[in-house]
Amino acid sequence: MRIVGITHVALELSSPTRTERFLRDTFGLQLLRQGYWKGEYVRILGSPYHQRENPGFLVLYNRPFISRGTLRHIAVAVDEDVDDAVVGLRRRGFEVDGEDIITGPDGLRFKIDHAIRPRPLPVNDPSTKLVDAPVDLALPCMWTALDHVAPDAGRPSAVQDWLIEVFGFDARRTGDRRGEYFSHVWYTDAPRDPINRPHSYFPTVLRPGATRTQLNHIAFDTPDADGAIRQLESRRVPVDLPKDCFIYGPEEVWYQIDSRETPFPIGHPANDPAVSHISAKFKGVSVELMPKPSV
Repeated sequence: MRIVGITHVALELSSPTRTERFLRDTFGLQLLRQGYWKGEYVRILGSPYHQRENPGFLVLYNRPFISRGTLRHIAVAVDEDVDDAVVGLRRRGFEVDGEDIITGPDGLRFKIDHAIRPRPLPVNDPSTKLVDAPVDLALPCMWTALDHVAPDAGRPSAVQDWLIEVFGFDARRTGDRRGEYFSHVWYTDAPRDPINRPHSYFPTVLRPGATRTQLNHIAFDTPDADGAIRQLESRRVPVDLPKDCFIYGPEEVWYQIDSRETPFPIGHPANDPAVSHISAKFKGVSVELMPKPSV
């Protein structure tokens, strides 16, 4: 079983409607569906052209009085039917709950999903009732897909070990970016972007002392990163950390603009082949050690 993408990210928020307004005004995401999912009211946001043209969406859960937005789960598209994937995980000794969610180190939750064949909604279940919302097809949307989700973890190596065991990633790299320790896993045989970056779906950030895995940021893909940034700046949307394209949203949730087609930023030290990283071998695959930059 391999991950082939991220279908959605579920967030818990004290004010989902405030986040909905922010995502619409900033990125052009719209309310696609709303209603009850197994007894909980949810709002589902994404591109008006969802699902085949602009896959990936956000599910917003209401959690009154929490101080900041939290990560409920990350839903991953796997390369086999959901039923087969769940049966395979349980056969290997992993616990998968009734929502097809498997829990990793320090509370990090992954939902097993499929990009084209997700599980249908429960039939004749009064606790689950979702209705489609009208969308404005004329509203421009920057969002074309979910590129990656970065968690904060007190034990990033444990998170990455677990991801390798569950989903079969065969390479890992650790290093620093802007003074923060990151750990990446990826598939060595997966396509790379135009500047030869592997696709790391879950770059994990070290947070010493943290006992629970939390959200660092959500990165979405856009076909024109530079154009998206110019558009945001023309509307005076603050883009923090120049050349990293982070946008600060309500309830301390960060969003990042990324692009597989037009990698941004091409001049950034983290995309420089001379950047210092510590690499390793996994499952017999040798990952080249990148040289340290000269001082």
